Amino acid sequence: MDKVRERHAAGKPALGSWATIGNGVSAELMGRAGLDFVALDGQHGGIDWHNMIDTLRAVELGGTQTLVRVPWCTADYIMRTLDLGAGGVIVPMVSTPEDARVAAQACRYPPHGNRSFGRVRSYYSPQGDTIEPLCFVMIETAEAMDNLDAIAATPGVDGLFVGPVDLALSLGHGLSLQMSDAILDCCKKVVEASNRHGKIPGCAALGEDSARQLAAIGMTFLAYGADSGFVRAGAGATVAFAKELRGDG
Repeated sequence: MDKVRERHAAGKPALGSWATIGNGVSAELMGRAGLDFVALDGQHGGIDWHNMIDTLRAVELGGTQTLVRVPWCTADYIMRTLDLGAGGVIVPMVSTPEDARVAAQACRYPPHGNRSFGRVRSYYSPQGDTIEPLCFVMIETAEAMDNLDAIAATPGVDGLFVGPVDLALSLGHGLSLQMSDAILDCCKKVVEASNRHGKIPGCAALGEDSARQLAAIGMTFLAYGADSGFVRAGAGATVAFAKELRGDG
C-alpha cells in the first residue's frame, strides 16, 4: 500500500490530513476515514515518543499510509521515527542541499545512506517486502527557495513539501493563513523543480480553494485539515444548531 507514490505516478493528488492529537482512538478514526495518508505531527502537534507507536498502529488499522513530521532535521529523530514504524517522514526547515542530505541519508541504509539498524516495528528486509520509506523535505524558507534545484537533486529525497505559512513569514509577507499569489508562485517553482528531478511536489493546503489551486498547478501530495480542526468544526456546528434550536439571538 503506497497510495502516495501511486497517485503521483498517475498524475493525481494524494490527499491526506494531519493527526495532531496524541491518542489512539482519534488516530484510528482518522485511519478509517478513507484518506490517502495520515501525517502525524511531531513538530507542532501532540505526537511524541510516548504515543507515536500507538497512533501509528491505530492509523494502520484502517489501512491508511502513515507519515510523521519530525520535530527537526536531525538524523536521530528521523531514524527512530522510521524504526517505530512510520511509512515515511516529513522533515521541516530544510534550507540547503546539506540539510536535504542529512534527511535522505537518515532514511536509507548503507550503501545509500547512514541509517542505523534497529528492529522495533519497521526494519530492513533484504527480500524487499516492505515499502521504501518516503522522505519529504519541507521548503519553507527564503534560503530553501534559493537552493531549490540543489535540494530537489539530492539523492534519496522523494519529495518537496511546501510549508506556505512559514515560507510567507521567511519571505517577509507576514503571518497569513491565506495562499497569496506570491506563495502560489513559489509553489509553481517547487512543482517545476520537482518535475525536473523526478520528485513528488507537495504542500499543506490552506482550505478547499487552496487545495484546488495546488492540484491545478501539479501538486500531487496535499495535506489538508487536521483531526483537531475537525473536532472544533464539528463541535462548532453543534453549538450553532443549539442556538438555532433555542432561538438565541
